[in-house]
Amino acid sequence: MTRARTFDPVSLEIMWSRLIGIADDMWTTVLRTAVSTIIGAAQDFGCEILDAEGHSVAHSNRSMPVFNIVMPTVTRAVIERYPVETMRPGDVFVTNDPWLCAGHLDDIATITPVFHGGRVVAFAVTVAHTSSIGGALARRTVRDIYEEGLRIPLLKLYDAGELNETAWAFIRENVRTADMVLTDIEATLTANDLGARRIVAFLEEYGLPDLVDVARAIQEHSERAMREAIRALPDGDYEHEVWADGLDEPVHLRCRVTVRGDEITVDYAGSDPERPRGGINCTLTYTKAHTVYPLKCLLSPTVPANEGTFRPFTITAPEGSILNCRVPASVGSRVRTGWHIHSLLFGALERALPDRVQAGNGLMNSVHVYGQEPNGRFYNAHFFIAGGRGASRGRDGIGRNCFPSSARNVPVEVFEARTPVLIHTRELREDSAGRGQWRGAFGHRLEMGVLPGYPAPVSFFIDPDRLRFPPRGLSGGEDGPLTEVLVNGRRLTPEEIGAGQITLSGPDERLVLHIPGGGGYGPPDQRDPALIEADIRSGLVTPTGAAVGS
Repeated sequence: MTRARTFDPVSLEIMWSRLIGIADDMWTTVLRTAVSTIIGAAQDFGCEILDAEGHSVAHSNRSMPVFNIVMPTVTRAVIERYPVETMRPGDVFVTNDPWLCAGHLDDIATITPVFHGGRVVAFAVTVAHTSSIGGALARRTVRDIYEEGLRIPLLKLYDAGELNETAWAFIRENVRTADMVLTDIEATLTANDLGARRIVAFLEEYGLPDLVDVARAIQEHSERAMREAIRALPDGDYEHEVWADGLDEPVHLRCRVTVRGDEITVDYAGSDPERPRGGINCTLTYTKAHTVYPLKCLLSPTVPANEGTFRPFTITAPEGSILNCRVPASVGSRVRTGWHIHSLLFGALERALPDRVQAGNGLMNSVHVYGQEPNGRFYNAHFFIAGGRGASRGRDGIGRNCFPSSARNVPVEVFEARTPVLIHTRELREDSAGRGQWRGAFGHRLEMGVLPGYPAPVSFFIDPDRLRFPPRGLSGGEDGPLTEVLVNGRRLTPEEIGAGQITLSGPDERLVLHIPGGGGYGPPDQRDPALIEADIRSGLVTPTGAAVGS
């Protein structure tokens, strides 16, 4: 095939799938070579191919959605500082700047220019959540970005193939379990290198000098699909507000979604100002990502995403608000605000898309265990566990995945192998889903303690959500339950959770988390009696819990 401005549909589909396949190979490389639980087990990372101007072309099917959306931003920041004409083969760039990258310091981006015919023709990019970036373990206590860890400015990690030893040393000396962190970064570099070689082989196979025409065709196809989906919506202004737990006081979020023709504007004016501590602030880059991703899910779920997908959207938030915070605001726990954006948008668009929106989610919770064993070895592992998904019209909640994240629930065996912790119980909780004509997915019960025979206390660092505001039902559906944190049988109040550090002294003590199920959709008295009977037979709904008005 020779270079052309247009491609026949079959050829374009094949080439598009090939590029997605290259990104999938990058993703698999990270999965197989990373060593932390947060990357290797929870799969909290993403891989993407971008054109020479930093516009996204294809990402892995399993990439973290928010990472896919921020990778063009960080790549274009690289190009602005280091023009492509000055780049050389072997260059690799790195940063974790929350205002350029994925919204908090733990997410590190590695950006590799791809050379073909003596010039940059693409970029292979990976963003991954590292197991440590230094800073405070109890994130609810931090007051600014400086207390949250090492902030890596946009710089060259490799210069024409030579490692920047100074930058490498700064990272090594400022993180916990440095071997784990550096090995994970090396996994992303390996993936980028694989992607770069595969892109060059792709261009050579098709006789293409660069990705320009292929990228343009792919992006235009995705953009057309999105604009067609938007045109199907009634023009209008759709508003909604939600409340989130916050820290000392609740957080109020507000949006106005304006649909005009084939474009959508989302304005977050009226949302709360940024907060002085606790890391619950969102950078605008992160807010934009958590806006366009749920809109993509609603409007064009079957067309692979890339730069063209998001061109019809404009997102604004007042500077200094909790959704557009300023340096040096703390951002380490930004998910506790950003993960409520999809519910805000779904509530706004319920009137326009009643058959697609979803009731509130139980959301994901994380338990981080870090410490030093008597032999001097450090342990450092994250345990992710998701709440139940909300119901939607015509369908019960579809499971306990981590939407709006695509992270994975960490297997019990992996977590136990890395820490002196024994998981006594991980089970679905009965009567833990919001009732409705369609009910939410059930929540979890997680019980953990110190490994019997272990000679020292173990500290668990938690930052739970939905302690005050449950997953909301839609269209008459009931809310899901609240999160509960129990220590030795006693339920802690949000105030008692405090900094989020819970220390268990021995094997007889227990930390128990009740993770919420999702909200229901539609009036509970309209649920099909056959489905109610099936719920009761499953053992996850009691006759009392199934009774309307109970």
